[in-house]
Amino acid sequence: MTASSLLKHASTDLSGSVFLIDGAGKILSLPIPSRSTLDPLNWSTRKRGFAIFSLIFFATVGLIQLLGLSLVYTSIAKEYSTAVSPFRLEWYITAPSLAMGLGGFLWVPLSLAIGRRPVFLLTSSILAVATIWASFTTSFQQILAAVCLQGLAVSLKFSSMLLMIIDLTFIYQRPQAIAMVWSLVTIFSLAFQVGIPAVIQVEWRTFYRMLIVPCGAAFLLAFFCYPETYFYRPAIAFNGHVLVQSATEKIQIYEGWEEVPGGKPLPKEPFQSRWRRWRSEYNFLTKMPGGWRNMGVCYIQIVMALTNPLIVWVAFLNLLIFGGTIVILTTYASLLVHPPYSFSLLGASLSNLATIIGALLAWPAAGIMTTQLCHRLVMRNGGVRDAEHYLPAFILPILSAPVSLIIYGFAGERGWHWFWIFFSMGLNSFACVTLFTVTTLWVTEAFPRWAAPAMVIVGSGSYAASFALSSVMVPRLESQGLARTMCLIGILIFGVGSFAFPVAMWGRRYRYYVYGKWALHEGGSLRPQVRDVEV
Repeated sequence: MTASSLLKHASTDLSGSVFLIDGAGKILSLPIPSRSTLDPLNWSTRKRGFAIFSLIFFATVGLIQLLGLSLVYTSIAKEYSTAVSPFRLEWYITAPSLAMGLGGFLWVPLSLAIGRRPVFLLTSSILAVATIWASFTTSFQQILAAVCLQGLAVSLKFSSMLLMIIDLTFIYQRPQAIAMVWSLVTIFSLAFQVGIPAVIQVEWRTFYRMLIVPCGAAFLLAFFCYPETYFYRPAIAFNGHVLVQSATEKIQIYEGWEEVPGGKPLPKEPFQSRWRRWRSEYNFLTKMPGGWRNMGVCYIQIVMALTNPLIVWVAFLNLLIFGGTIVILTTYASLLVHPPYSFSLLGASLSNLATIIGALLAWPAAGIMTTQLCHRLVMRNGGVRDAEHYLPAFILPILSAPVSLIIYGFAGERGWHWFWIFFSMGLNSFACVTLFTVTTLWVTEAFPRWAAPAMVIVGSGSYAASFALSSVMVPRLESQGLARTMCLIGILIFGVGSFAFPVAMWGRRYRYYVYGKWALHEGGSLRPQVRDVEV
């Protein structure tokens, strides 16, 4: 990779276009890792693997508890049927979803102020405490508060966790890494659902008590296996030039250090012992450049991003698919245990095997296929990867999600064979994993400086709004029926996807006109960069 080739493919610093493949057809490992031992891209494969495993384990343990709400609900309703005032019994299922949606508005900005690791430790400790509380609660009000805390902790999965995975990967690795994490978390958490009916036969609190140890293990993995990954990448010397990697993951080339803003500083003092090095990576609190100002600016960017149509249409698409999925999760158990199916609760839980298959198939579809398709488009584009190269992957969720909802609605209302219930749930799982993967890739690569606020909107914001949508749909289910309600959601999903997808394809120039003085703020970007340089 020569300086001339990089200059030839330079583009505006606000765009989502990156020179990814050189003239020889070799995929470049961008961003270029620094020499710092604190740079996550400079870690060994083993160290990065353990960090990703700790994220997967935490998300799996948390999602097991939230997905099990519909199966535990029957036992909760029997025990607290007359002692729920001023709340409602169904809030046990729906309120954690709202907490999970709102959590991202806290964790993402907070991670910009104190770092990813402290936020990860905080959420894993909240999950453990909430699980202990739920296992010994004696009133509905307490169990409701406990599961809401669990939802608040697990919201990390839909927000900061995705940015943490990006911290640990190169550009070309991200589609497969994100698809792998989503698929594995879904598969492991759903596999556990099959055994929940047997666990809660004696008492529903047993479900939470058996998860206390995994929650503790999740905290220990977060503490020992996940160092700080929010790294401000300095300038580096390369092939007789000085390379400065911007927050948009582009490279600006200078002939010498005297041209670099801020000049060439003295090298940082090396660590004098392994203990000091370990302590610098595994501190409870991390002092981030920008600090609390980054957190405040992130909220400003969130408000501004709400006016960006290329982000809002994806958020609206997530909202509809999230809403349809919540309807399925809150109704499938009741649907299968009543005539004409009359499954036992254990039999109803076997439907999760279909969702496991759907999530498993989504891994190669969202990861491998997206990577290969993007590679071909990049080669045709002279080695430059545009963010729009990820957009064709939206076809998978835009088509599969409406089909899954419509089949589920008609099968449940008209008493079709149970196979169609299982099939629709598997197809919906496939749609969700592919959607989560491509959504993350699109908003973070199209607007790299706005990665953090964009993930808050399309992840947590969409999930919080889907709670409101599902609440509206409950009365509609009673008045209009399951089939008409699910058809309506399916048509809206297809309509939003069909209308907004071409707009986004032709909206490349819009990415170059980012407005406001906060557009250049790097606190919430993919790869924040400061003037400090490294020799």
